[in-house]
Amino acid sequence: MADLKAMLLERGAMSVRGVAQVFRILDKNKNRKIDAGELEGGLRQMGINLVDEQVSVLIKHFDNDKSGQINLTEFLTAIRGELNDDRLSWIRAAYDKLDVNKDGLVKLDDIAKIFDVSSMPEVSQSKVDP
Repeated sequence: MADLKAMLLERGAMSVRGVAQVFRILDKNKNRKIDAGELEGGLRQMGINLVDEQVSVLIKHFDNDKSGQINLTEFLTAIRGELNDDRLSWIRAAYDKLDVNKDGLVKLDDIAKIFDVSSMPEVSQSKVDP
């Protein structure tokens, strides 16, 4: 795990976007999950050579739902760690502001209700030709 994190840090891929990109690279069959074969093969291509036992340990470390595969959320959590309380409170506050009708979902209509383009002349004055 330390080697994987070091490699991601070295490549500047520790941001959420960077980690997600690495996940997509590892997900060879594009099913949005990484199995042991994809993990081992992808890491080998990145210069991290693991034996089967090490791959199994990594899968168990990542695989919170015990599906035998790693989804993006599990991958991000394992690489980046859980959100701290400060960051989580900021995210919740932003979500609450966007959830205008308080139904627990943020939809485009909700965002449109609170987004004011009047302070953005390049947006408010643009016209779309029919």
